[in-house]
Amino acid sequence: MVQTNGAEEQAQRPLWIGITTRHGDDGWVQRNTRNYVEVVAAAGAAPIILSPDQPARLPDGRSFAPDAQGRLGVEILGLLDGLILSGGGDVHPRYFGQPLAGAELDSIDEKRDELEIELALAALADDLPLFGICRGCQLLNVAAGGGMIQHLDGHRTPEGGATVYHDVELAPGSRLHAIVGASVLPVNTFHHQGINAPSLAPLFTPVAGAQPDVWLVEAYESAAHRWLLGVQWHPERHFELDAGHRRIWESFFAACGDYRAQT
Repeated sequence: MVQTNGAEEQAQRPLWIGITTRHGDDGWVQRNTRNYVEVVAAAGAAPIILSPDQPARLPDGRSFAPDAQGRLGVEILGLLDGLILSGGGDVHPRYFGQPLAGAELDSIDEKRDELEIELALAALADDLPLFGICRGCQLLNVAAGGGMIQHLDGHRTPEGGATVYHDVELAPGSRLHAIVGASVLPVNTFHHQGINAPSLAPLFTPVAGAQPDVWLVEAYESAAHRWLLGVQWHPERHFELDAGHRRIWESFFAACGDYRAQT
């Protein structure tokens, strides 16, 4: 039998991609996190659910239990090849120095905030490929020192209603523009909070603006990181994906593969 060393085994295994979510039980994940799991699995990678209330379990049997504050500990990031901060409820405004002024209290989960802020800060420091989606886009911006508008009208698909779409304009010369290969991208919209230029963290560069609300930052990236993207829409809704969105996911997974090969 051929023996392999640890480095060879590491290179041969599927990518391990962390996906944050509010709850880690199977029912919640099936109802609320399934699309992220399916996109990751379709790429041949292993989705690792990271929640503030259930142990994170790796394919090799190791597990990491959250503490009383919901934090898993940054050590788990050393075993992952990429991190997706997923969509969900509102971030508590105390994390960006504001009182409640439009954030929906019933949707706030401070244990999830603690989990994701700790992971986001560590991922930034480690230069781990990082994809922030909707809430995840907002949370990552807050973790990096930014804020947000706690409520805005006209950008939330009605619950149970037909999905609302609008165009975003991609900044020429940006990494996102190069990945998508187009200047305009149609996106879905499910959010009632958002980021504008004054609330964007200094680390980030806006690379997509909403149409017609050009002041609303729909996507940002970081020149200081190998692959970092925050988007205000939901590209994990794979049944709606066009070629531009598929290229974003392909770029993310390629960056995760490069990260594993280089670390």
